[in-house]
Amino acid sequence: QDLNSLWWATVEKYQLVKRPPNRNEPDWAAKIHFAIAPCYYHNYMLGELLASQLHHHIVHNILKLESDENVSYVGQRKAGDFLAEKVFQAGALYHWNDMIERATEQPLTPKYFVNQFVKSD
Repeated sequence: QDLNSLWWATVEKYQLVKRPPNRNEPDWAAKIHFAIAPCYYHNYMLGELLASQLHHHIVHNILKLESDENVSYVGQRKAGDFLAEKVFQAGALYHWNDMIERATEQPLTPKYFVNQFVKSD
């Protein structure tokens, strides 16, 4: 199988990046995600889901704001205290999924990621 052609077909389809003209180098091999660390991409997605869920929880439950429009955590001691107490302080005491539920009062869900990045009309 021509892995480079497969790589560029995937890049063009999902990232909308065109293959440079006359390029025939093993670009696929430059991505450690495929060759030696295949778990990276799903870990990135888990991180994004967690970030969105933490953001929602901080905005609505810690800072008690109606919306995250123009929100900033700068100078918001409550946000830092929440992260220190509920996320970082536990260290490895809990399984990551349990930590998320303890911190945000619900299991990890894609709902907040979708709400943050997919705006309805």
